[in-house]
Amino acid sequence: MPKVTATTIAVTALLLVGLTGCTGTTPSAGNESTAPAASEPAPPHVTESPTAEPEASDAEAAFLALVGESLPVETIIPDVTDAQLLAAGQEACDRLRAGEVPDTMSLIEGEQKNDADIYADSSAIISSARLTLCTDQLSG
Repeated sequence: MPKVTATTIAVTALLLVGLTGCTGTTPSAGNESTAPAASEPAPPHVTESPTAEPEASDAEAAFLALVGESLPVETIIPDVTDAQLLAAGQEACDRLRAGEVPDTMSLIEGEQKNDADIYADSSAIISSARLTLCTDQLSG
């Protein structure tokens, strides 16, 4: 008789697991402390990022791709992060809007002009920013 009871309990447990997986209401009562905690953090990050500012994300992605292609091979900022590049791109836009001339701008502390008398890394960032982040600054 104990084998039947153990078997009955096991079969009942399997049926409950199968049924709760289909209904979606019963398992949350039993696993409420673990299931929502594991699933709650991920969806906000996944759903909020793309819908929050899709145009800004597209412009930022385009900027990062373009500046990545435009930076000189001998860049003085080999370990720069995307966040730092975006901040430099926004700074370039702000300074252009304030009337600064792109050819004279350096966005990187300590950057020196190259043999062509330009700030090569800053020039790549400024050009990329003008084409993607601050298209209102294309002239000049």
